[in-house]
Amino acid sequence: MDRHGPTDAGLTVLLVHGAGGYGRMFAPLAAELAAAGYEVLAPDLPGYGLSPAPWQQVDYAAWKRALLSLIDAEHRRRPRPFVLLGASIGGYLAYLVATESPWVQGLAATTLADPRDPVVQAALVRQRWMRRLLPGLRPLSKVSRGLRVPVRWFTHMQRMSRNPGLTALVCADPLGGGNRVPLGLLASLFHTAPALEPEQFNRCPVLMLHPACDDWTPVAISDRFYQRLAAPKQRVLLDGCGHFPVEQPGLDQLRAALLPFLARAHAG
Repeated sequence: MDRHGPTDAGLTVLLVHGAGGYGRMFAPLAAELAAAGYEVLAPDLPGYGLSPAPWQQVDYAAWKRALLSLIDAEHRRRPRPFVLLGASIGGYLAYLVATESPWVQGLAATTLADPRDPVVQAALVRQRWMRRLLPGLRPLSKVSRGLRVPVRWFTHMQRMSRNPGLTALVCADPLGGGNRVPLGLLASLFHTAPALEPEQFNRCPVLMLHPACDDWTPVAISDRFYQRLAAPKQRVLLDGCGHFPVEQPGLDQLRAALLPFLARAHAG
């Protein structure tokens, strides 16, 4: 886990990566948030980045428990509020954590696609025949135990970015998009339910910072979940940005929305 910014900051931002990344890929954003006075934590979830893990721990529910445990341990060490920022499928994971942690004061995400939704599954899973296998993935994963498959076989990793060079780097990175993951992770991704459905979620404000030109998880599929949220919410489209938002003017729009959101969470 990387730490950025002052360790005595009044607010901590926890960055949650998706299936093609790890905590270090947030470093440019983390540096900006640290310069604004916030502490930033960027963990590598089990099985990604520099966090090797047995196959049983590379699971969406296990990732949720790991993040909840991290927040609890950090809050015991030094009480302060947290804001979660999830990217890609890390957005839904951050939502799962926000439904259960009392210390989370804000939730931001680049996508809020609910993987249980058949429309979302159609966008995430590469082939129609693969989608027909989804109901059998969980029992199969228990039998196959540690069988690992390249994540790019299953989903549209080639749509990671609008920048071909960046996409090639991510897809070839054995710590991220070029990783091999247990079938259990893929099974759990499409079957993990939150403690609160969006209609019951009002624990903290939500900021959706969605790339406007995302052709992997289009805005429309995140809107299906966003529109159901009962919490105070704000929707910002990042102009010119693909799934991994690195383009302008979207990056400036992200900062312009995120920094006031953090300030409001810090104020209380």
